[in-house]
Amino acid sequence: MSNPVCLVTGSSSGIGSAIVNRFASQGYDVTVHYNSGTDSSDPRGHKTSGAERATVIADAIRQEHGVEAVTLGADLGQPEAAFDLVDRTYEQFGRLDTVVSNSGVTNFVVDEAGKAVRYRFHETPIEHLSKEMDRVLSINLMGAYRLCQRSLKLMMDQADQDRKRGEEPRHRSILFVGSISDVAPDSMRIPYGVSKAGLNHAVQGAAFEGGPHNITVNALRPGVVETPLTSRPSGVFDPDSGKEYTVAETYGVMAEGGAQPIPRIGRCEDIAFAAHAFTQIPYMTGQLIAVDGGFTMISGFPNRELFLKEGLRRRQERGG
Repeated sequence: MSNPVCLVTGSSSGIGSAIVNRFASQGYDVTVHYNSGTDSSDPRGHKTSGAERATVIADAIRQEHGVEAVTLGADLGQPEAAFDLVDRTYEQFGRLDTVVSNSGVTNFVVDEAGKAVRYRFHETPIEHLSKEMDRVLSINLMGAYRLCQRSLKLMMDQADQDRKRGEEPRHRSILFVGSISDVAPDSMRIPYGVSKAGLNHAVQGAAFEGGPHNITVNALRPGVVETPLTSRPSGVFDPDSGKEYTVAETYGVMAEGGAQPIPRIGRCEDIAFAAHAFTQIPYMTGQLIAVDGGFTMISGFPNRELFLKEGLRRRQERGG
């Protein structure tokens, strides 16, 4: 019997690369997807192209895990791209067992100097208001929505083929990588939060259709994770050294200050482990599961300044 197959979108860096490696380590043949479009307002600071990074990842997977790995590019902001990506994966392997929808962008505006900046909702320039929302929704929501629709249909067709052979349908799974921003208010991330909240409804609607065919659909909702995207400056400065913290460092200080029970931010491997685990449970579907160190349990976003101050105080007490 051939290996199970997993398609992970946005898997040329960050969380996605950790997820695709995790599935490969568990014996899956994989598709390493990269964004074939251009998005200058999503400053991850990469020095190489998505295609180059995907090739390196796929080569390492073949060598380390002994499974097949293909690289496929697609700009998921384009209407037909998600359909084509699913179809090409199926054509390559002849089956599709798991799809992890991980691609996403956050909301930035590129200023006249070419620097990515973020505005509070009421301060967003009128000329950017619709453009910013359209860009984020086209990838985070519509790209994932189309990917889910095509994957679900293809998995249903495979379930019908199982039945024709006199077999019970195999368990297949679709997992959205969402965000705790779907419920955690942040006036500077409204388009992003809206896009992730929209995914939640898609998850539960698709779960109803997939269930009778042994297809589960769930959402994994990470908290703040250390990735290239969170390595950007945060606008928060260390009170002693004057050094500007990155986003990851800022939320790390907040975690130490009591913003969540686990006093650190997430690692890509945390999310990858959860992504694989959630797709292996045939009796869990339609669930929206936070993997955030307990951040949403304490509602860290509204109390950001409080936890930041407390985290800095604790660092000073132990000498930095």
